[in-house]
Amino acid sequence: MTKLLSIITINYNNADGLKKTMDSVRDQTWQDFEHVVIDGNSTDNSLDIIKSYTYKNLNWISDSDTGIYNAMNKGIDRANGKYLLFLNSGDILENKETLSKVLNFFTSEKSIMSGNVIFKKENSQRLRQHPEKMTFSYLVGNAISHPSTFIKRDLFETYGKYDENLKIVSDWAFFLKVLGLNNESYIRIPETISVFDATGISSVKENLDLVNKERTQVLKRYFPTIFNNEDDTYIFNKFISNHKRFRDLKIIEEYPFFRKVTTLVLSFFVSIIKLFRLSK
Repeated sequence: MTKLLSIITINYNNADGLKKTMDSVRDQTWQDFEHVVIDGNSTDNSLDIIKSYTYKNLNWISDSDTGIYNAMNKGIDRANGKYLLFLNSGDILENKETLSKVLNFFTSEKSIMSGNVIFKKENSQRLRQHPEKMTFSYLVGNAISHPSTFIKRDLFETYGKYDENLKIVSDWAFFLKVLGLNNESYIRIPETISVFDATGISSVKENLDLVNKERTQVLKRYFPTIFNNEDDTYIFNKFISNHKRFRDLKIIEEYPFFRKVTTLVLSFFVSIIKLFRLSK
């Protein structure tokens, strides 16, 4: 039976984190969703944790996988929801009312719906908000927060599931493809959806080199005329990091207020230019 939402949780040997995640899902005041848990044949007590939950909308398996995105793709295959939310072990929904507060947004029929996310480390946390309007430059330089984003399931049928050859950035590549290259619809949800466990594989400093390497691979695939050799890649990266205009745009995009001011100013000058052309 098709549900409005499937929450997909992948786990491997993170029993404590899995319990936190499943507690936050179980305790939601709105319950008409499906929770798909994909365990990678864990050797800790993760399986005991899963079996201790009996809420009716739980759907789980435990078997070996070849990595994070292989597990996520298994979740996509098992999910019946119109929308999918990837909430991995250790991540939690922000509070018991989270899903209740966002239900109205599902009627928008947007392909991608992104809310706020809290990045939590051991002694600190920060709130991240997505832009009101998604831009190509934002998609290239930033990652859409996976655990606070609702994705229409049929996008995976249209554009393919996560690339399992990528170990860390396959979700970034997917969003770049569906939003940046194919202009699928997007809406920002002005609510905090989740608290992200910022100790995972993509957040560890030691993996930053792999993140950059994989992102470059994706950009070479999508934009071969720019990334057709190592020299061009180096030049492009240096241009982005050193060019004042790009640096300024990146700073502006990080702050919603300044994004809005910049948009208004640009709109004003565009109107002036149009009037000037008509008067010629």
